[in-house]
Amino acid sequence: MSYHTRSRGWRWLVFAALLAWGLLAGAQTHEVSTATQLRATPSLNSLVLQQLPAGTPLQGVQTQGGWLKVQAGEQQGWVRLTHVRTTTARAPAASANPLASLFTGASNQPTATTGTRGLTQEELASAQPAPQEVRRLEQHAVSAREAQQFARSGKLAATAIADYDGGAQ
Repeated sequence: MSYHTRSRGWRWLVFAALLAWGLLAGAQTHEVSTATQLRATPSLNSLVLQQLPAGTPLQGVQTQGGWLKVQAGEQQGWVRLTHVRTTTARAPAASANPLASLFTGASNQPTATTGTRGLTQEELASAQPAPQEVRRLEQHAVSAREAQQFARSGKLAATAIADYDGGAQ
């Protein structure tokens, strides 16, 4: 499989993940991770409706840019996405293979994501290919030999990971 075929596949996978996150964001329960302000509109210049201490439970309503519209008790307003974390309960992993939970979504551990915040459904729907950006990224690609040399210089060792078996139980 060529590098371009693999990278094209990863781009589609990332796009699908972003789209799925955008569709599900409104249905999730959140909590304030960093004390923040509930604002009337998604703007730092907006009227502050109330202070929200860390740990305050929130119900997500919608996203817009880097903001999440929430229901906080009886009041609705906007908080910065970087100040909340998702608390939607997940079922424990059904397999002893920790890699399986990446594909099944079953986990009782916190999940970290990057690159998904700040995009609206409209922005995802109107996304266009950016071949010039892909070319810029490809300038940073390294060969397998270069990657192995880098790993050796950092005293990293290879670890074998079993192939994903479909989450057999």
